[in-house]
Amino acid sequence: MENDDGDRPQVIVGKRISVLRKQLKLTQAALASTAGMEESALQRIEAGRTNPTIKTLYKVAVALNVEIKELFENI
Repeated sequence: MENDDGDRPQVIVGKRISVLRKQLKLTQAALASTAGMEESALQRIEAGRTNPTIKTLYKVAVALNVEIKELFENI
């Protein structure tokens, strides 16, 4: 499954998390800390190099103060 740009879902979600994080002017370290995860794990998610669990995506969404469905826009 890919979008029109050929990106896989985990890449799209990672890019979306990065955009939302930057809109809030948060560093990866700050978001990771708020979400209760390692910064390296967040880096892998944003780069699309891993398939995060729903639990992890939920924690990231809460830390970004968005509904989890907002992470899946453009898929």
